[in-house]
Amino acid sequence: MISVSVVVWVVLAFVAVLLCIVASCFSLRTLRWVSVITALILGGALTRYGLTHPVNGNSDLVSAFTTGVDRVIQALLQPLWRGHQVPPPGAIGRLILAILILLGYRGLEWWALRRQAPLLDLSGLSDGQPDIKSERRPKEKGRGLTEGQQHRQLAAELKFRLCAMEIRAPSILPGGSRTNGLASIAEASGVGGAGLAGAIIRFAGMLWPNPRRLTLHVWVEPPDRAADLPESAKRVTVDLDEPRTGATIASKTVAGADINEATCMVAGYVGRQMFAMDRTTTRWCYGAADGRDLGSMLLARLERVSVERAQDVDGARRARIRRLWQPGNASRAAGVVRYELASLLDLDNRDLDSLRLHAMNREEYPRFYRGRYRLAMSLQMVSNPDHEPFGADTEESLNEILGILCRCGMTKKAACAPGDVRVCRDRAHRTLSPSLRMELLNIAARELRDVRRHLTVRGVLWATLVHRDERAVWLPHWGLRHRQAFHDGACVAELLVAVRQSLVTRELLGSGKKPDPAADTTLRHLWHASRVSAAVAGHCAFARWIGAESEWAVVRRACTVLHEGQEWGPVTGKTPHRDVRDRVRWLPWLRRTASWQAAYNTACLYAALAGITRAGEQERLKYQDRVLISLERAINNPLSEMERAHDWISRDPDFTILKRQEMFKLFGDFLGEQLLRDYPKPYRPSAPEPASDAGEPVTGDPLARYIVPSQG
Repeated sequence: MISVSVVVWVVLAFVAVLLCIVASCFSLRTLRWVSVITALILGGALTRYGLTHPVNGNSDLVSAFTTGVDRVIQALLQPLWRGHQVPPPGAIGRLILAILILLGYRGLEWWALRRQAPLLDLSGLSDGQPDIKSERRPKEKGRGLTEGQQHRQLAAELKFRLCAMEIRAPSILPGGSRTNGLASIAEASGVGGAGLAGAIIRFAGMLWPNPRRLTLHVWVEPPDRAADLPESAKRVTVDLDEPRTGATIASKTVAGADINEATCMVAGYVGRQMFAMDRTTTRWCYGAADGRDLGSMLLARLERVSVERAQDVDGARRARIRRLWQPGNASRAAGVVRYELASLLDLDNRDLDSLRLHAMNREEYPRFYRGRYRLAMSLQMVSNPDHEPFGADTEESLNEILGILCRCGMTKKAACAPGDVRVCRDRAHRTLSPSLRMELLNIAARELRDVRRHLTVRGVLWATLVHRDERAVWLPHWGLRHRQAFHDGACVAELLVAVRQSLVTRELLGSGKKPDPAADTTLRHLWHASRVSAAVAGHCAFARWIGAESEWAVVRRACTVLHEGQEWGPVTGKTPHRDVRDRVRWLPWLRRTASWQAAYNTACLYAALAGITRAGEQERLKYQDRVLISLERAINNPLSEMERAHDWISRDPDFTILKRQEMFKLFGDFLGEQLLRDYPKPYRPSAPEPASDAGEPVTGDPLARYIVPSQG
C-alpha cells in the first residue's frame, strides 16, 4: 500500500512542475489563473481529507482544513524523521509553510516577468532641451525652430508613432486591408504617488516582483557643419535606460530627411529593441539592428493620397516601393517588411523581384507560413505559360532564387540549366522552358502541402502550445471560421498547382521529353479541394482525375472530352443561396465555404482550364463564366481582404489568357465594371435647367413641380 508521504511528495512535484511550465511558457495572467485554480483544488482536497478521514473527526470546515494541512506537513517531513513520529506542526508550522509557498510563488512570478516584454516608460520624453540657436538656421522671421522646440515636437509626435508601431499579420493577397495584430510596444508611465500612499506602493514594489521597465530619452542633435546635409535633415539620439540598475540598454543616433521621418526612425529603433526582448514576439517581426526597416514600413503606411483615379494609387504604391526597397532587400530585414514590399511589387508587375523576397523570407523565417503560402503562389504565377515575357535579366534573377531555395533544401537545382530560359523573337524578352516550370511547380506543391498540414486542428494546437512566440499568430486559428478559410484556400491552391503540373506534363510529353516526377500529393486532399471549388462555382471539372491515373492520360482524356463538348467532373448542382454560401461549413458534406481565398483560387483554376487551346470554344466560355462567378464570390465575401479588387485581378498573371484573347469579352466587361466600383467617378453637381418663359416647368425635369411660376 502506498504511504501518505509518497502521495504528498508526488502531488507536490506534479504541481511544482506544472507551475514552472506555465511560468516559462505562458503569461503572468495565465500563471495566476492556474495558481488560483490549483489552490482551490488542493484546498478542497485538504478540507475533504480532514472531514472524511476517521482519525481526524472534525465537525467544521476550518478545523478540517487545518487538520488536513497538519497531516500534509507531517507527511512531507516524514522522510526526515525516519523511525520517529513527526510532531504536529501547529500554528507556527502552518505559518512557516505559508511563507515558503508565498516565496515560491513570488519566484514563479519573477520568472514569468523575466520572460515577458518590458514596459516602456514615456515619462522621460518630457525632459526639456534648451532652446539653442543655430547659426545654420535661416534668420528670416518665422522660419526655423530651436532644438528645444524640435524636441517638444518630436516628443509629442513620437507618442503617436509608438502606438502605431504594431507588427501585423499581413493579408493573403497583395492590396489587402484586414490584418491581425501580432506584437506592439507596451506603454506605461511611471508610478506616481505622494505621502504615505506613495511610500506603501514603492515598498510593495520592492518586496514583490514588478515588470521590467525601460525609460525612453530622446535628444535632438544640432546641425553638423561638417556634414553636407539639407536644412530639414534631423539627427536624434535615442537612449533606452533601465532605472532599476541605471544601465543603458540601447543607444543610437538615427537620422531622417525631416522631423517626420526622424520620428518614424526613432519609433522603428525602439520597436526593434522592445520586440527583441519580448519572447512572445515572432522572429519575423524584427530584423535590422537599427530598426530602419520597421521605421520605413511605418513611414510607408503613413503615406496616403486622395484617391480619385487608379493612377493616384499607382503613384502612391511606387512611392511606398521606393521607401521600402533598400531596407527590404537588405540581408537583415523583418519578414513582414519583405512581405509588404513583395506584395507591392506583385501589384507593380515585378513578379521575379517579389519571388526573390519571398525566397529570402523562406530561408530566414521558415515558420512564417503566410509568407510560405505567398511563395508557393508566386512560383505558380511565374510558371504560368501565358505569363507576360520576362526581362533580359531573368536568368540572373532565377539563378539567385534557385540558389536560395536550394540552400533551404527545397530543390536540388541550384541554377538554371542551358535552355531553361529562352530568348523570345524580339531578342529583348525571355520565357521559361517547360522543365524549369515543372521544377518550380514541384516546389510550390511541397510548400502548399506543408502549409495545409499545419492548418489542421492538430497542427494548430501543437504550434500554439510549443511555440510561445507564435501563439498570437495561431490563436485566431482556433476558431473554425479563421482556420477553415485559410485551409480551404490552401487546398484549392494545391489543386491549381496540380492542374498546372498536368498541363506542363502534357507539354513535355508532346515534345518527346520525360518529365520529372511531380510532388507527392494525395488524391484525398485534391478531392476535398474539388468539392470546395464546386461549392464556389457550382461545378468542378478535371480535378477528380488528378493523381488517379498517369499525368498524360489525365490530360489526354480531359482534352478529348472537352473537344467533344461534354460535361465532366463532379456536378453539385446550383450554388447555395448567397445568405448561406459564405457561412462556415460545420458538416463535411455541406456545399459552402467561408473562404474568399478559396473562391479566388477557384477563379485562377478555371482561368488555367480556359487556357487549354485544344478545348472547344463553348467549353472555354463556360470556364470563363465560372471564373466570373468565383471572382464575384471572392469580392463580395464579407471577410474579403481585397480593398481594391481591380488592382490585383487586372495584374494577376493567372488571368492573362482571359485579358489577351478577344473571345473572353465578358471578362473584359467585368474588369471595366470593377474599375468603376473601385474608382467611381467624382461627383460634379450640374446646374438646374431654367424654367420656360410661360412659367411652365421644363419637360423631363424631376424638380419641375417644385418650381413656383413667376408673377408678372
